[in-house]
Amino acid sequence: MRRFMGGLGRGFWRFMVIFSFIVNIILVVVLLGLVLLIFDIKNNIATPLVNGLHSSFVGLRDSTIDWTIPVDQEATLNGAIPVTLNIPLQQNTLVRLTEDVPITVLADITGPIILNNATVSLSLPRDLILPVALDLNVPVQQDLQLNNQPMGVTMDVRAVIPLNQTQLADPVNNLELLFNPLTRVLGNLPSDFNQAGQFAGNIFSGNLPNLLADTPYTLNPWPGFSQTAGLNYPFSQMSFPQANVPQFTGIVPLGGIPGLDSQLRPQLYANGLTPAQVNAQAQQAAAAAGLPPESYNGTYGQTMYTPVDQARGEVPADAPPPVTDGTSPDGQVPPPDGQQQQPVDLGIITPAPP
Repeated sequence: MRRFMGGLGRGFWRFMVIFSFIVNIILVVVLLGLVLLIFDIKNNIATPLVNGLHSSFVGLRDSTIDWTIPVDQEATLNGAIPVTLNIPLQQNTLVRLTEDVPITVLADITGPIILNNATVSLSLPRDLILPVALDLNVPVQQDLQLNNQPMGVTMDVRAVIPLNQTQLADPVNNLELLFNPLTRVLGNLPSDFNQAGQFAGNIFSGNLPNLLADTPYTLNPWPGFSQTAGLNYPFSQMSFPQANVPQFTGIVPLGGIPGLDSQLRPQLYANGLTPAQVNAQAQQAAAAAGLPPESYNGTYGQTMYTPVDQARGEVPADAPPPVTDGTSPDGQVPPPDGQQQQPVDLGIITPAPP
């Protein structure tokens, strides 16, 4: 029995040694295969995927909406419109004198007696017809009264909107910050065995590489766009009404991996702060300045009256009470059914002159 158990133990030990040897050989083969494929995975899968996402976010941030909106609408005008004109008048015509017109001229008289610079007094009789040539400007200043005057409005309104000048820039910047450090790390890691040897040599010599340094890709992540925007737009240097100018709150995108993000934006992590804490301070400052929260916390669309709200049958919060005598709140009788003109909000801001 003892021999049997001893033989069984020796057999099991040999089996384990052989099995461990086979497993180790398999692991070594797998590791060698991974080492041979790791550069292909980095160069052909990881880098194109991460750089492609990062590049798309950069392009979205730098893009500009340039669109022409055709407007063809019937509008009703009411009130007085000041009209100032300067009408040039040039024509030949006949005029009739309404009274006698005395004329005194100097003349040279030749006859039995020669007189030089003699004064001659004449009188043009009333109702005399004279041909004249008119050449003058006639100024006209008059208020044009319009009462329910229909007017067709046909025009093309061009809108040029750089997205990085709107609130859309914030979420796009945050997406770009998520992938920015990853693109830098992948770009600074070795791409083949030769670079891997240099990379390892630098590490062993104490010269640690900066994995967040700029690369040729990060210096030019987006090549450009397939069509132009803003070309021949005449109002690109116009100023806007002061009431339409936004205020900056100091809120910043949260960014991506904190350890890498702190290397790219160290000013947001100074004195032990984080972007979340910076934003909390910015929100307190905005509230203290009297800024309504919906203007910067993303809920503005929930507070304004939109076409979707109107389609649902809702009414604006400050809408005037309905009337039952067939007139509008300003006392005017509305047009018959089928002729009611719906108000049109084009969302156009007329820039003030510079």
